[in-house]
Amino acid sequence: MTVEDTQRSPAGPSEQRRELAARLLAARRRGTGDEVPRVPRDGGLLECSPAQRRLWLAAQADRHSATPNVTLGLGLSGPLDLAALDRALAALVERHETLRTVFVNSGGEPRQMILGRVEAPFTVVDLGGEPEAERVAREMALAAGGERFDLTGGPLLRLTVYRLSPSEHRLLLALHHITCDGTSLGVVARELATLYGGGVLPEPAAVRYADYAAWAAARARPQAERRLPFWRERLGDDPAVCVRFPAQEHDPRETRRTGTASLQVGGALVEALRGGAATPFVTVLAAFMVLLHRVRAETGGGAGPGVTVGTASAGRARREFEQIVGCFANMVPVRVRVDGSLGFRALVDATRQELGAALANEIPFDTLVSGLGGRRRPGVHPVFQIAFIQRDDPRPPDGWAGLRAFDWGQEVDDTAYDLTLTMTPHHSGYDLVFTHRLDRVSRRAASALATAFETLLTALSISPDVPVDDLALPALDGFGGPLTDPDGRIRPKAQAPGPADEALAAEAGRIWCEVLGVPRAEADADLFELGGDSLAVTRITAHVKERLGVELPAWVVFEAPTVTGLIGALVASRGEADARD
Repeated sequence: MTVEDTQRSPAGPSEQRRELAARLLAARRRGTGDEVPRVPRDGGLLECSPAQRRLWLAAQADRHSATPNVTLGLGLSGPLDLAALDRALAALVERHETLRTVFVNSGGEPRQMILGRVEAPFTVVDLGGEPEAERVAREMALAAGGERFDLTGGPLLRLTVYRLSPSEHRLLLALHHITCDGTSLGVVARELATLYGGGVLPEPAAVRYADYAAWAAARARPQAERRLPFWRERLGDDPAVCVRFPAQEHDPRETRRTGTASLQVGGALVEALRGGAATPFVTVLAAFMVLLHRVRAETGGGAGPGVTVGTASAGRARREFEQIVGCFANMVPVRVRVDGSLGFRALVDATRQELGAALANEIPFDTLVSGLGGRRRPGVHPVFQIAFIQRDDPRPPDGWAGLRAFDWGQEVDDTAYDLTLTMTPHHSGYDLVFTHRLDRVSRRAASALATAFETLLTALSISPDVPVDDLALPALDGFGGPLTDPDGRIRPKAQAPGPADEALAAEAGRIWCEVLGVPRAEADADLFELGGDSLAVTRITAHVKERLGVELPAWVVFEAPTVTGLIGALVASRGEADARD
């Protein structure tokens, strides 16, 4: 299974056999032209990988929601050498190019630029005088983990040490997801521990992330052409929003944009659900599909054509990529038609088949969205709004030079989707955390989902062959209010251009036509229905900056994707500039 962060089997061939197999495969690839070529490091702009492009576009598209950071939380007991930790962080940044990379908008296209030297922020917060230092550290780390990074200026990582006492420290390493995925985080944790302890790391792989990025981008183009028909057939009739939830009522005192609800399930329960026929990941994903199917039916959403959930593909199909730090992960939609007259075991099998088919036809997510076409809704994630992710076992690595290291897992506090279910293994089972955007899912609704899921998992393990629609669930407390509007937010009303703005409007219309390849700019024609995509939006804003001298954020066009909306934004921007002058 190539789903990101799934557990790896400890069984396998010996190291010698693995090395021999890797050499034979490398030789075969060289013979077929499939080796990864090296790109020049001359300080210029380099192509982004499909994963980097997806995350860069996501950052441009929505001013309210951005891709969450990747965080590593560690507790350290014993005398911590702060100077040694600072040196270890600097050596880690020097070792991995992605930790010294920034991103620029080049004519509407994202490009990466590797910097020669980057000093990563290293902050020590002394909480020795706090009576509840542990609680304060957790609260501060929760806020720090969600602080955004500047993709253009960098650096895209920071390390914060919370000093509770001379012998107790808590570490939070935060990185932008564009530089690091879940698998890379394990590499970072191991190498940081080794470097702190004065250990020697093996030479970095000959292939670096920038080499992979150019190689992956070139391979993705022909694959997308072959595989798009599969996705059009699978997802063509999906509604814009799969499941609608009641949103949190606005509270001006609320400082957080997301909330969480969690439960723990024992390993024995998951084993009973599996029945020996599926992985824990597939089993819990199938149960999650059943939960969403029941929620949609019981809140008036009807049965629908299927339930679509996004999950992550690791993207590391080759051994030479295993120790590279970077974002290889791709989001893959999995759509399952949940037939309520079937028992759970039949639905597990259906989920496994759909997941396998989705991974076999995987293409970069932004390419998939562009290929499907259709209207984009402001504030609504395209294709799916609900995700299911499995994380690695959080046990920290050895090598902290006599310190006792332990997981200091932070509450999963951010999500790019309306709702994300995160599954994390521990010694006796799994932690399941529902993370939700408060403007899309209320706290009461999320708590009700967690309670209902716990009940459902038990019922499915006891009665795996009973039709899933016949299983009793607790009342969905918190679902009595109005459901969120599928259109998310109200699009801004466009300002009509006055006589003084006619030249500006004419040039905006020419830009619109050039980028979209249309003969004339119809006032209210939707950019996405004209065949445009996220890159078309960033190209339009790049041309606007170059030719009109106006710097419009891309989200302005995403929220009002018509030429009238573009002109209105330009008029408003010019008015604001005149007022400042």
